[in-house]
Amino acid sequence: MSTRERLVESTRVLLWERGYVGTSPKSIQQLAEVGQGSMYHHFSGKEELARAAIERTAEEMRAGVEALLSGTGTALERISAYLRRERDVLKGCPIGRLTQDPDVMATPALREPVEETFTWLRARLASVLEEGVEAGELSPAVDPVTTASAIVATLQGGYVLARAADGTEPFGQAIEGILTLLGAPAVRTGADGQEGPLSRVVVMDQELPEPLATRRVEVRRITIAPNYAAGLHIHNGPVFGSIERGSVIYQIEGGPETVLGPGDVFHEPEGVRVARFDARENGVTFLGYFLLTEGTNAELVFPET
Repeated sequence: MSTRERLVESTRVLLWERGYVGTSPKSIQQLAEVGQGSMYHHFSGKEELARAAIERTAEEMRAGVEALLSGTGTALERISAYLRRERDVLKGCPIGRLTQDPDVMATPALREPVEETFTWLRARLASVLEEGVEAGELSPAVDPVTTASAIVATLQGGYVLARAADGTEPFGQAIEGILTLLGAPAVRTGADGQEGPLSRVVVMDQELPEPLATRRVEVRRITIAPNYAAGLHIHNGPVFGSIERGSVIYQIEGGPETVLGPGDVFHEPEGVRVARFDARENGVTFLGYFLLTEGTNAELVFPET
């Protein structure tokens, strides 16, 4: 990871944990393991660096939301998948918490990406709700714009209730409450007039490069210590995985770096050089699904270069 990337990633972590005032240039430099000169070589100061960090967090948030809202399923199923996805509830929303930081809200350059993110989120949810109304899944009485704002308010309010109670139960109650309102017979009707008790959302549909005579699937729960880098590696068969706790930086050699968090899924193709699967400061636990042919065992090769 480049010096600039380390600075941005470290600032993201500190903003989420301490807020803008509590994030000093010195603390950023210490976490990023860079000197003062390196920081000011890439950024004019703390404000510009914080702006870059907030924009990066906003980009990742949008990508994660879009993946769920543009997936398969009905409008309500996609919204349910978004609201019920695994979150670090007690830490709160990394963008939403910034609205409670008076220094962020008083600084136009920092407030702008926060405001833009919530404006986008409300519009995206409204678009999905409108699909539901047009498809007859939701009642014509449901106003997509106001309902989208209600969903966002419920989500952010759920974080506040959870932090106040020092437990995740109020958050879950808030989410299930808004979904119950959306799913009530007076609001949601299916083709047969019945409510479905299940929600199925495709989170990955990965085509393999060629047919694979899979004989067995080995599932492993793997934990990597904080800040441990797995290093360049190659699998002898396709591997799929799902993050349970923590986060990693994931990168196929030559491709972009991606931060994976709880609920995110990934694919490490057979014979492809995986440049990074590096645990971040909170470590990571994930499930790995190894597709194996007759007579083979899962193997991992660490090339020299």
